[in-house]
Amino acid sequence: MKKLEDYKSGNYIKVDDYKPFIPSLINVDWIWNDSKLNTLLSKANLELGILDGYASQIPNIDIFIQMHVKVEANKSSRIEGTRTTIDEDLSDIVDINPERRDDWQEVKNYVDAVNYGFKRIKEIPISSRLIKELHAILLKGVRGEHKNPGEYRKSQNWIGGSKPSNAVYVPPIPSEIYNLISDLEKFINSDSINTPDLVKIAIIHYQFESIHPFLDGNGRTGRILIPLYLMEKKLITKPYFYISDYIEKNKNEYYDYLTKVRTNNDMISWIKFFLEATIETAKNARIKFQKVVEFTAEMNKVALTLGVRPENAMKVIEVLYQEPIINRKKLLALSGLKETTLKTVINSMVMTGLLTEITGYSRNQAFAFERYINLFRD
Repeated sequence: MKKLEDYKSGNYIKVDDYKPFIPSLINVDWIWNDSKLNTLLSKANLELGILDGYASQIPNIDIFIQMHVKVEANKSSRIEGTRTTIDEDLSDIVDINPERRDDWQEVKNYVDAVNYGFKRIKEIPISSRLIKELHAILLKGVRGEHKNPGEYRKSQNWIGGSKPSNAVYVPPIPSEIYNLISDLEKFINSDSINTPDLVKIAIIHYQFESIHPFLDGNGRTGRILIPLYLMEKKLITKPYFYISDYIEKNKNEYYDYLTKVRTNNDMISWIKFFLEATIETAKNARIKFQKVVEFTAEMNKVALTLGVRPENAMKVIEVLYQEPIINRKKLLALSGLKETTLKTVINSMVMTGLLTEITGYSRNQAFAFERYINLFRD
């Protein structure tokens, strides 16, 4: 066992004119004396439990989780510099300005990686193999596609600055990656370590970001691992916990706390920040799902008042839950309604303000289910 109070972050080594950081190994049982950490840990576990219990009672929760994932993908990708809006990310690529299609694809890849990860952990544990698979999906066909997707780096990378010698942070040299990832993998999957899982994933996230094992896409990969780990360890039963929104809003603090682990050996402050993020994220997710439940109940009643057959209105509304920005042609295909019937339903929903036509065209129209989308915004 080791105390977090005695944690030593690692060492800088000299290579030419720069100094990479080599993190210390983490695969030990961690204990601590800090009472505030215990309080935050208790609150974080409580909030996750409340979220999980509430979400498990929502019919068709998987439909709403997919919307949650898409918003997470937007937030996580924005941390890395993409600039598409949530509305753009919910649209088809043909409706996106060509100058933003690379950003759109990066967000789409993030959604694909998240969904792939949650299916894959039913088959294999979180491991180096899975981490590489997720990374390959993230970088497929986007700006990082030439930076060895799915493979650990064989050259030096750095964060900030124009070269390693003036960088803000220089991760470990490539020859150290295998040993560090192997240690991380053991820590993730060890049955003999009794460190609580929320503390473990905080340490895991710090360590992964410090290793920075890929040439590109490390931040996105590291953030995907958080809900995967929580689900694998059964702290949540469905994939509805995503921390990127909190990180984006507190980006400077996030990077400061990660840096202070390396510079001041201050792992405890980082874990406290992570637990505070967990508490806030779990509360916000529950509030969003509460609003969704209220909204769907309202829509069930509204469908009776639109002046069309309620079952036809509900077919359109159910499609809109999955595709809240959609063109007329796609809505026709997914609803299964006849064209004349769909036209009547759409006209009624537009007149009552439920749907907004967003192209301004009389043909090739597209619509936004704005009130529903707004439930998932900040």
